[in-house]
Order: sequence, then C-alpha cells, then structure tokens
Amino acid sequence: MQECAARHSGDRIAIYADDECVCESLVETLKVSAHLPGQASELTFTDGARFVPLDVAHRWSFQSGKSSLLASLESNLALIVCALVATPVLLYALLFKLVPGIAVTAVQTMPDAVVEQMGQQSMALIERTVLSPSELSDAQQQAVRDLWQDTLAQLDLSVDKYRIDVYRSDHFGANAFALPHGQVVVTDELALLLAEQPDALRAIILHEIGHVERMHSVRLASQAAVASIAIAILLGDMDIVAEVVLGSGSALMDLQFSQNMEWEADNYALAQLARLGYSGEDFAQALESLVSLDDEQEQSWLKYLSTHPSLQERIEHARTYTPSP
Repeated sequence: MQECAARHSGDRIAIYADDECVCESLVETLKVSAHLPGQASELTFTDGARFVPLDVAHRWSFQSGKSSLLASLESNLALIVCALVATPVLLYALLFKLVPGIAVTAVQTMPDAVVEQMGQQSMALIERTVLSPSELSDAQQQAVRDLWQDTLAQLDLSVDKYRIDVYRSDHFGANAFALPHGQVVVTDELALLLAEQPDALRAIILHEIGHVERMHSVRLASQAAVASIAIAILLGDMDIVAEVVLGSGSALMDLQFSQNMEWEADNYALAQLARLGYSGEDFAQALESLVSLDDEQEQSWLKYLSTHPSLQERIEHARTYTPSP
C-alpha cells in the first residue's frame, strides 16, 4: 500500500507517487466501485492495482449513473423499510410454498434408480453407525418375515421393491423405519415388545409402508435440497449445492415427518388394515404398547415421528377410523 495522487485529464487517469507516474489508464477500462454512502469510490485497473480515495465522499465525474442509482436506493428509508418487511415474506413464500411445490413435482419425475440409490446410501450409513446384527432366535426373526410376506401377499405389493430386515439397535430402541427404496427395518426390541401382538406389529409395518408409498422421505429430502440450493443461489455460495448433493444420503437419517405426512401414513395403515379385515384397534394397541415403555424407551418409535399430531389424537383416530366407501 502506497500513498498516491490521482490526476484525471480527459479520457485518461494517472496515478502518481512522489511526482512519478506509476499507473495510467483509459477511464473506460477502469472498474469503479458502487457509489455507497460512507464508502470510498475505488478505482480498479486492468492489472489489478487499486486506488482508494481518502475522502469517502469523493465521487468521480465519470462514475456510472448506475452507481448513483444504487446509492439512491441504499439511502432511501422507505425502500429500506419495504425491503425489511418484504424479505421475510418472500423467504416464507419461497421455503414453505414454492419449494414444497417444486419438491413434489421433482419426486413425481424422479427415476427409480435415483430413489434406489438414496435408500441404499442411507441404509449403508445407518447400518454402519447405529445398527448391529439381530440377537433374536431364527424362529423369532422368521415370525417377523412371515408376517411381512403375508402382508405383502394380501396387499399385492412387489416383493422385488419391498424387503424387511431385523436388527438390534441401542440407538433406536423399539423401532421400525422405512427407507425410500422400500426397505423396512424392525428392531429386536420392537419385535419382542409386540411378539404376542402380531397384528399390532403388522399395523406399524403398514404405517412404514405408507411412508414409502407416499414417498415421504424422498419428498422431504428433495424439499431440503431445493431449499438449500435456493438459499445458496440467494447468498451466492454455490459450495452449499455440492454439500447437498454429497450429503443427501446422510440427511435422510435425521428427517422427521411432518404432521400431514404422519396422518397420511396412519390413514394408509388404517385403510389397509380394514381392507385385510383387521381393526384400527390393532394400530391403537401398538401405540399404547410403546407408551407403556419406561421413560427412556418411550421415545423409541414415537420420537422419530412428529410430535404433532399428538399420540393420544392418533390413538383416538385409529379407534374411530372409518374407511372411505
């Protein structure tokens, strides 16, 4: 950094240090910083050299009218207030209206291969970090698989798409969850808890199948990705986009379904139970069995569901559910 003087003559400007010209350029080749209150109007030369006036109020006679317009906008109090009010409204519309709509459209056109890859990537991460081989006996594991096969057969669901696995998990406790590509996991703890209530376990399995059929996890992952990309574009930080693409699989681990999605999965399970000749009471009993666990375990399957609707609402809904004609 060196103290210099700028001399403007006609269409040229020269920078002098101790009466020696150190830089000269045509005005039209210079870059002039925006005319903003309280900031010096810098000159940038083609070789990268910069000249910064000591007087922050100084403005060059050849400065673009666009800069003056920007300065006027920056100093207009009414426009600033409007921007402060409009920004959160626009962000709300973007993140809660436009993004979900885009995500739904994206899911409808998403190739099966992409969904399969998302599910496999997520399962590989979950299996590596929070699951361990089942400690149930072969007979106990087979009982879960028989229930699963019977359910798929009665609902005419694809055995190529849907599969079930049993794992032990200190992290999940009594739990069941589904991956986007149709893999459902039941933990030892849940299988033991509902060993004497197979229809209750069937109800929970149907709830998880409901999430897959409605593509809830894919919709949430797509929504999160679209929102992140939109924010990245707004902030000008495109590194976020790469992080979203690379981290889409691990993101599925942390997704919690929304209230509407929980109702959709519940109603799917209840409708299929009715179709198979079972009662919504089976689902209600499954939920009540989970509530009966101690405080530490109580958060097992239930903590991975949205807290809204409330558990009691869901139990009452299951008991009063009437299938559509």
